[in-house]
Amino acid sequence: MWGFGAGLLAVLVAAAVVSFWLAGLILAALLLVLGVLHLVLPLSALGPLAVRTPWVDATTCFVLAVGVAVLAVVAPRGLQG
Repeated sequence: MWGFGAGLLAVLVAAAVVSFWLAGLILAALLLVLGVLHLVLPLSALGPLAVRTPWVDATTCFVLAVGVAVLAVVAPRGLQG
């Protein structure tokens, strides 16, 4: 749970300091890790992050990770060109 919070903090810092592009890729990586954790850890270890069955949660995380990564790469980078 603390690792997930630290990952979200890294996304916010990257968005504020570096770029939204990097923040999007970090968020996609965080979602991929969360999806893998849903598959390998028991439900009791996930705590409030486990909402549905592990396969549904993992699939949702994987689909969101791919979508966020595609948007981070395809979206214009603003003033950076």
